Amino acid sequence: MRLLTLFICVFCVLSVNGQSDTLQFAEELTIIKVIGVDSSYIDPDILKSYNNGVELLENGQLTESIAAFTITLEQKPDFSKAYFNRAIAEMQLGNKQKAYDDFIKYTEIDSLPAEGFFQASIIKFQSANYEESLALLDKAIKTNSTDARFNYEKGVIYFLMADFDAAIEEYNYALQKNPESPYAMNDRASCKKEKGDLEGAIYDYKKAIDADPNFDIAWNNLGSAYRDENLYEEAIDAYSNAIMFDPENEVYINNRGYTYFLLENYSNAMADFDIATKINEDYAFAYNNKAATLIKMQEYTDAITEAEIAIKLKPDYGYAYLNRGIAREMIRDKNGACEDWLKAEELGVKSASAHLSNTCN
Repeated sequence: MRLLTLFICVFCVLSVNGQSDTLQFAEELTIIKVIGVDSSYIDPDILKSYNNGVELLENGQLTESIAAFTITLEQKPDFSKAYFNRAIAEMQLGNKQKAYDDFIKYTEIDSLPAEGFFQASIIKFQSANYEESLALLDKAIKTNSTDARFNYEKGVIYFLMADFDAAIEEYNYALQKNPESPYAMNDRASCKKEKGDLEGAIYDYKKAIDADPNFDIAWNNLGSAYRDENLYEEAIDAYSNAIMFDPENEVYINNRGYTYFLLENYSNAMADFDIATKINEDYAFAYNNKAATLIKMQEYTDAITEAEIAIKLKPDYGYAYLNRGIAREMIRDKNGACEDWLKAEELGVKSASAHLSNTCN
């Protein structure tokens, strides 16, 4: 019987969110308080209405807080901080356009508008309007050049736009302003990894971990960089640290399992894939990895079962069809194998073509 080459797919070795490494765009919004202001600046009754809105917002009474801030603004239309806080409540209610309009109004009348531009940029980012988000971040930087967050978030957007050089430049600016930011170092590492600079990526991931030893995402990303360098033992150690800090993260466990697979330690690989699917019963990628591992262990019927679970969960998962086809061929189901490889080829799995030409013609 001829030797078969296994192709297995591992999802999110770079990411725990299905995006890219960290890329945590927005920090939690800060409510602006104005308490005890000189009544010559703000009428006491207006201030009372405003502070009532702040209290309601802090207590999670969003609709009521919006009403209070609206009353405040009816009495004092140039009260910028009431627009800002009303925008926070609107955001939490999912009213993004109203929140955006209030943040922009805040920027028009407040003497320190940077935070309003920043929050408005987040709304545009969430709607995937990256160019508009970048423009607003530029305005935030122009009005406050010292805040590292603004450059960091520009880096996030450029990363998602696959402009890794521009992203690295923004992360560099962020690190000039905040040299100990583990997120900026982690994300800069991911840019370097995407550019093929694994040595530089590993260096930056380690710097991120030095800044925050509990940074599980950076540990996971370091493991993936080590794995790409074929440093499998080092990768397993890094993944194990990520799992130690987040033991319920199926992606980290799946990634370690895949590394065990590459080391041909199939029992440990299966153990990790089993844990991953127990944590997340809908995690198709780990089921497919089980199938590939079971093929290596010559347990072909079980491999078919696991591949079928992956396909049921993710019907467009080409690698699951590929692996089911391999297992079917091994139990002499040529027709079933060819059907699976044809489907895998249709779904863009290039290696399926070799199986089709070798077996099905």
